[in-house]
Amino acid sequence: MTNRHGKCCDGFGFDDIDADGIEPVDDAFIEDMTEHLRSSRREQGPEMANRQWMNGPLDFWLDHLDDHRVDHDEDVLAALAVGMDESLSIRDALLLSLMLRRGECDRDVLMDVIARPSTPEVATTVRDMMFDLFGDDRGPDVERCRTGIAMFSSMGLMMPRRLTVQPLASIAYILWWLGDRRAPLYALRSLAVDDSCSLAVLVLTAVSKGARPRGCACQ
Repeated sequence: MTNRHGKCCDGFGFDDIDADGIEPVDDAFIEDMTEHLRSSRREQGPEMANRQWMNGPLDFWLDHLDDHRVDHDEDVLAALAVGMDESLSIRDALLLSLMLRRGECDRDVLMDVIARPSTPEVATTVRDMMFDLFGDDRGPDVERCRTGIAMFSSMGLMMPRRLTVQPLASIAYILWWLGDRRAPLYALRSLAVDDSCSLAVLVLTAVSKGARPRGCACQ
């Protein structure tokens, strides 16, 4: 892996962070990371490969959410962005960690979501947590969500355009959860890169129907 700095991504504005000092990551560096994860998933299987890939980055992510602290660490954010692009279970675990409050984010459960999302026990756990979240009058931890949005935004500014799909869609989802009117904008930005992104479509559909969680900040 050589020099990580390359051309800047044009056409994306991220409102929640100061972009000064954030440099784009070189395509060759990302391609090396992507091939490494793909080969690991082929050789070891998705469960083991995903666990190993996220072993450090997940701890970094959770620590920063708990402390409401943003860090633009290139290597970690690149690992998260590549992981989200290659395995949607990684994206889903990161989103779940934002919607749950501090102390409610069991690392082992999140790692199971990352590694074994289709097993009945994990699917049931996620379903039950989502049901509770949608009915929770307290609403989201806004500062926790802002921290996550800032790190997703950093990914969007650093990554090659093709890897901005899931960070953009994730921002859209969390903004929708917060009742922020910018949610459709970010969903459309995601779809402009990949018009098959199901999470972005979900956000636009929910907004068009006026659907929102019970504790949504806009209420």
